[in-house]
Amino acid sequence: MSLQGAVAEAVREGKEVLVEEGTLDTSGELAISTPFANIDSVVATVKKATAPTTIALSYGVSGNDVTVYGWKATAANDVTLIASDANETVSVVVIGRRRN
Repeated sequence: MSLQGAVAEAVREGKEVLVEEGTLDTSGELAISTPFANIDSVVATVKKATAPTTIALSYGVSGNDVTVYGWKATAANDVTLIASDANETVSVVVIGRRRN
């Protein structure tokens, strides 16, 4: 299924799509407040045409808020992940349902 098909299916199921873009702060976080009572899915990617410093993204949900976390390698010879301080732009798609 294509991304367009996945979004169309979510809309058919009565869900809404929120698209946001922001910059990871110096602690590697991007907070997004949504109008959703239930968050069903989150997709995030670093928006950069060259190799990003941030090599992994994860997210957490608390109520109607989503926090995206950026991670980078500790050093060239140590791939232990630490919070990214790269201030990179992240594009985020959130699918959810509003409060009734």
